[in-house]
Amino acid sequence: MWWFIGLTILGGAVILFLFGLRNERAVERDWELLLTPRGEKLYHNIRRRVDSEMALADMTYAEAFAVRELGSVDEAKHLVDVGFRVIEQFSPNMLKLLAAMATFSRMVSAMAPVTALRPKDFRLAQIVSLAYLNSVLHQFLVSTSERYRLRLYILGRSFAVGTKYLLDSTRRILSEDPEAERDWDQIQTIRHDFQALTDESLDSLKVLLTSLAAERREDVLRGL
Repeated sequence: MWWFIGLTILGGAVILFLFGLRNERAVERDWELLLTPRGEKLYHNIRRRVDSEMALADMTYAEAFAVRELGSVDEAKHLVDVGFRVIEQFSPNMLKLLAAMATFSRMVSAMAPVTALRPKDFRLAQIVSLAYLNSVLHQFLVSTSERYRLRLYILGRSFAVGTKYLLDSTRRILSEDPEAERDWDQIQTIRHDFQALTDESLDSLKVLLTSLAAERREDVLRGL
């Protein structure tokens, strides 16, 4: 008897969860329809620039690991240093973009919904912890604007953490630290996380542009 009641409650919870997930996706699709051609163009222009910078860093690191496998350790170290220099310029640019997005988000009365960062999408323990923090605090915030700016803050902190650990690993590799072997693996981990953070940042940009488009549309309707 009790097991039947338990299964019924569990089944109902699963159905409610799936129904809620379906509704959430439907809401996201409805918001995306509001993105204007101008906003779409701006988004793709920024995405192309960001993707090109990430591609340059990724290509440099890929070459570093390739020549290291062939035994050219000095060349590999040089390429690791070059790769870090690319990220050293890329990371502040992303932080500026996130800061600008946070500023513009305050001009929007109704922000499109955002999801919390998923810890499983990241590998560096410190960034995983920040993603967990985001997922917990996300539940306590009521407005979509607060959730949006929290997301941006966590993304910014994650970029800063990733850059710091990348710098530390690069320095140990260049200084021929006996413990540097593990730093090669850590660089691969950070490369993965930087790409994930970049993708999440660009998704957040699209949410902002969609919300701004909806705001302008409401202004037009109020003027009719």
